[in-house]
Amino acid sequence: MQYALLAYTPAEETDRATRPIPGALATRLDRPDVTGWARLHADESATTVRNDEGRMLLTDGPFIDSKEYLAGLILIEAENLDEALAIAGEMLQETRPGTAIEVRPVLGGHFRGA
Repeated sequence: MQYALLAYTPAEETDRATRPIPGALATRLDRPDVTGWARLHADESATTVRNDEGRMLLTDGPFIDSKEYLAGLILIEAENLDEALAIAGEMLQETRPGTAIEVRPVLGGHFRGA
């Protein structure tokens, strides 16, 4: 089953996106159970697009204000939630204090190569 690992980092550390990925985490991202990953710019670079009764409404910034921002996402293959949580735990060991990883099952989708 495929799972999405959503990595959140404290808002005050928005420069993380420009830092090199630590060696051990970079190695972990190359393993076969990782099917894709992406680093994201800080929240202030976001634009939210909403359907406002059939009209497109643009808002600067993310959908919500938060003390954390979505720094990246990782797609993995795991047999079950326990295995997905174990993989997330391995990756969390290679991050800085304050990082959180949300684990969600993927219902489906279509993914293209970069």
